[in-house]
Amino acid sequence: MTCLIYRSLLVFCTALCAISLSAQDSKRLAALPTNGFDFAGTWGCEGAFRNKKIHRSIYTGSAVLDGKWLELTERDTEPVSGYVAKYLIGYDPNQKQLVEFDANSFGTAVYSSEMGWQNGVLVMTSPISSDAKATYVINRFVYSITGKDSFTVEWQISRTSTANWETADHLSCTRAPMQ
Repeated sequence: MTCLIYRSLLVFCTALCAISLSAQDSKRLAALPTNGFDFAGTWGCEGAFRNKKIHRSIYTGSAVLDGKWLELTERDTEPVSGYVAKYLIGYDPNQKQLVEFDANSFGTAVYSSEMGWQNGVLVMTSPISSDAKATYVINRFVYSITGKDSFTVEWQISRTSTANWETADHLSCTRAPMQ
C-alpha cells in the first residue's frame, strides 16, 4: 500500500513538473511593451554623449513581422556624422529570450534580454567581448518609457566583465507632432 502511494505521488509530481516546464516553454517575451505604449511614428531625440557633446537624432518606430517585432531606425542629426542605424527587437524561441539586431553605419552587434520589458524598461545586453583591443568589454541599451509620448534610450558600457556600467550616450525622445 505504501509503495502504491509513493508511485502515485511520483506520477503526480512528474506530471506537475511536465506541465510547469511546458508552461515556461510557451511563455514568450513580448518585443513590444505590454503597457500599451506604442513606438510607432517619428521621435525627436536629444541628449549627450559621455564627453558632454550634444547628441540629436530622429528615431522612427514600427511593429513589423505581424506585430511581433519592434523596428527602430535612428538617424543622427547632431553631430553630422552620417550615423544611421536599424534596430530589430524580437523573441527568439530557440534562445527563449528577446534579441536585438543592431545594424548601423559603423558595424553590427547583437544584444539579448532574458527578462524582457519590466515596469516600462527593457535592457538589451551584448555578450562579453574577448577582444583585448576593445575599449569596453560589454555594453547594453536601456530603453525606458517615461510617458505616453516619450522614452529614453541609453547606451551603457563596462570596461570590465563585472558590469560596472557607465553611460556613454543618453537620448530623451518625444513623439513628433503629426504633420
